Amino acid sequence: MATNALISCGVGAVCPSFLSSKSRYATAKSFGVTCNSSRIVMSAEWFPGSDRPAYLDGSAPGDFGFDPLGLGEVPANLERYKESELIHCRWAMLAVPGVLLPEALGLGNWVKAQEWAAVPGGQATYLGNPVPWGTLPTILVIEFLAIAFVEHQRSIEKDPEKKKYPGGAFDPLGFSKDPQKLQEYKVKEVKNGRLALLAFVGFVVQQSAYPGTGPLENLASHLSDPWHNNIGDIIIPRSILP
Repeated sequence: MATNALISCGVGAVCPSFLSSKSRYATAKSFGVTCNSSRIVMSAEWFPGSDRPAYLDGSAPGDFGFDPLGLGEVPANLERYKESELIHCRWAMLAVPGVLLPEALGLGNWVKAQEWAAVPGGQATYLGNPVPWGTLPTILVIEFLAIAFVEHQRSIEKDPEKKKYPGGAFDPLGFSKDPQKLQEYKVKEVKNGRLALLAFVGFVVQQSAYPGTGPLENLASHLSDPWHNNIGDIIIPRSILP
């Protein structure tokens, strides 16, 4: 019966020998594939055997059926979450190299780079060079005006796709000219963005556990003694360690 059901869904046309009555796999368990006329519905890709929510149809870049809290059940919320995720991914992809590069060049870590802001009349520096108009009040005003302008321009755009992928001046290398390649780039962007988000969370956790240290310093410490300088050193009380 299982064999006939899979054949009726078109799977038998792909792997006829796999489904033959003589095959020892002919009575295998269900693979999480359901058939509705000519449409095949697969289970969620992020966890084998789990069901994909109906509202996550796989059409969005990076959609692997992951929404354990059901945050995207409301269509308007789902679209907003897609946009917010992408914007945060792009910020994270800028932040992570911005954290790693100065430390790799020996110009201090990202934690100490902020200390000037706590000093009255402190002067901001970038890669060791003073920043023009680099006082905290001036920088805050510039950032507020710049971000407010950009967010206003984005909010008046009614096309959801253009809000996420404006193109034009934001695509100087012409990546969007090939529609097929563009879809591939969209998936790569969100995958790398999610990795950058996790990386930055790791930076914050490490700095909280070892105040004043940067990620490269943490990495060097771990590599020097992997058995002792690891996550266990944080979550396991030192009193019970040998």
